[in-house]
Amino acid sequence: MDPRASALTRRSLLGLGAAVAVGAVLPGCGDEPTFGPIDTTGPPDVLALAIDAYIFGYPMILQDMMRAASAPANTLDHSVLPHPLDRGAARLSHDVVYSQSWLDLTDEPLVLQIPGMEPDRFWLFQLVDAWADTVHDLTSKDPRTTVDADGPPFTYVITGPKWTGELPARMTRLHMPSTLSAIVARIQINGAADAPNVNRWQHTLKLIPSSAWKRGEYDSTISRVHAIDRGPEPPVKRIAAMDGRTYLNRLCRLMLSGPPAAADAPLMAELAAIDVQPGGVVDHLPADVLDEAVRQAQRRIADWTDPTARHANGWEIPVDLGSFGTDYLRRAATTKRSPTLAPIRDVFYANRDAPTTDDRGNPLRYRIRFEPGRWPPVEAFASITAYDPQGFLVPNPDEIYSVGHFPAMVAAPDGSVELAIQQQDPRPSVPTGNWLPIPSTGDFSLTMRLYAPRADALEGKWEPPPMTRID
Repeated sequence: MDPRASALTRRSLLGLGAAVAVGAVLPGCGDEPTFGPIDTTGPPDVLALAIDAYIFGYPMILQDMMRAASAPANTLDHSVLPHPLDRGAARLSHDVVYSQSWLDLTDEPLVLQIPGMEPDRFWLFQLVDAWADTVHDLTSKDPRTTVDADGPPFTYVITGPKWTGELPARMTRLHMPSTLSAIVARIQINGAADAPNVNRWQHTLKLIPSSAWKRGEYDSTISRVHAIDRGPEPPVKRIAAMDGRTYLNRLCRLMLSGPPAAADAPLMAELAAIDVQPGGVVDHLPADVLDEAVRQAQRRIADWTDPTARHANGWEIPVDLGSFGTDYLRRAATTKRSPTLAPIRDVFYANRDAPTTDDRGNPLRYRIRFEPGRWPPVEAFASITAYDPQGFLVPNPDEIYSVGHFPAMVAAPDGSVELAIQQQDPRPSVPTGNWLPIPSTGDFSLTMRLYAPRADALEGKWEPPPMTRID
């Protein structure tokens, strides 16, 4: 069921906790007040509205943080294989390399050209607006993308919200609702030795201003290959350190280039009461109230659980990704945990958490067994990746970060596949391709990904098997 079809109002979804907090500082029937976290003097409902604004704006602020640490707009960043020290984004896959561009469509459209590749290499180009909504998904496994009488290459014109004009011949228009947008591309990589092949293909991608394309400047793409980010602090930590006034003023400034959608009008009408609007300023609002709004909003985002996810054998499977509508809490929580998740039709995700040790501190060992004929049903490939509690890859001397794709797992004679999930090296009794290292202490999490999932997975006829402990 779509949560937007719920009878809950936006106020009950975003502001209920804030309303309770505001009420907590008011006197009760006796002479003594009930103490709340702060004294919320000032305009009525400032705290509740500021909480709403924080949750509403989180994806835009996060993407702006990521943009500030990246290459200039309208150029291409090509990553190498992710590393445990990468802090640019959480829950990166180790089966793909990423190409990314932060787009500024203020002056003119951009031409994106995707060249041809080997038919068995999966790729996905996701175009995301300033609010983290997926507007277009172009993939090697979708005939809407790859069936072209004149291609490959496949050529598109990315236009901003106010552009009008004639398209060049044999091009497809990709309209974006915000001036500031992004391309996030995933390209299958088959181990480190495959990197030169992928990098050669990345360098044949074209991202060119439409005026340069019309002049025949087809080699004017600016791109680079580099590690995603080896900085000490991920963007989510930098956001967490921002005070309320700085955060909301930044949101107001960003909304000038990424205006809210028409569906956001009811919320924007309410937020205007505290001057949270494109070009607005909140300097007149009490700093202590805004900072309390930050704390409460962060708790709500951190505590959110997906009410629409499917659950199977201990795995949680989100089914509503990519486009969030007016479900602002879902959008904020999902973006914080893993920015720009692909729609389920492109990548099927299943997640689960587990401890690494028992109550006495002894290391735990797990197994995941796929019965014969029950390997994930995909058009491309499937994998499982392990993460630490912050969502980053697990360091290990063997540099094994995912299992199921590369190196290839080994099936038993009956066709079943058993994967060892443990910190200790189980080889040689377990093939290298069947072992996924986990941390030695604390908790860990797994993400199973099905690239180009088949109908059985999308419809719930196939489910990921349980992860079981072994003695």
